[in-house]
Amino acid sequence: MTKHVAPKAKTTAAAFAKELQENLKYTQGVTPEQATTADVYVAAATAVRRHLMDSWMQTQHDMINGNTKAVGYLSAEFLMGKQLENALLNAGLTDQFNKAVTKLGFEPKDVIDAEYEPGLGNGGLGRLAAC
Repeated sequence: MTKHVAPKAKTTAAAFAKELQENLKYTQGVTPEQATTADVYVAAATAVRRHLMDSWMQTQHDMINGNTKAVGYLSAEFLMGKQLENALLNAGLTDQFNKAVTKLGFEPKDVIDAEYEPGLGNGGLGRLAAC
């Protein structure tokens, strides 16, 4: 079985800030001066997703070719919590995100907190299912 570890990001804070600005313009349709915290959240989530896609596609390739094992668990409840902070960590982009968001005039914590909690169900088993 092939082992894949998410690589550390090969981007700088300045390059990530440029990605955020481009996402604000082309995805959200706002300038950095017009952007809300929610706009910056969507721009950041879009940028992080792009950085994670190479690893995701490699995993899909491995699954199709039988190089992986899968474990399944079915639950009527599912509480994963907010994903941006975890995705930043997995992509190795936490520092770049913090610097880029601050450069745009926003607090990183406020941008992370702008993500809605995708709670499905009301607890208990959902926490177990997420583990």
